[in-house]
Amino acid sequence: MIVTRVLRWGALAAWLCMPLVGAAQAPAPVPAPASPAGQPAAQDGFVPVSQLPPAEELPPGPLVLGAYGFIWAAVLGYVWSLARRLNAVQKDFDALAKRQR
Repeated sequence: MIVTRVLRWGALAAWLCMPLVGAAQAPAPVPAPASPAGQPAAQDGFVPVSQLPPAEELPPGPLVLGAYGFIWAAVLGYVWSLARRLNAVQKDFDALAKRQR
């Protein structure tokens, strides 16, 4: 019961945060200005990759591990919840069997 509530509230929170994720994404790149002849302007010269500034990137490792951890926690919580409910049903069946004797 508590696990179900937590999962419902988590799903609602994730759904409500979707517009924020879309707004936080990087804007589209601005196209290069066109030359007077209508052709796109060429780059000024060759720039080696080693001289380019580092790009902002999120390391994928922690994000993937976090996602797998969340999924496994949710699966284990669900299995634990099922086990508790099945034990309660088993106790009810045992009590019913005792009454029938």
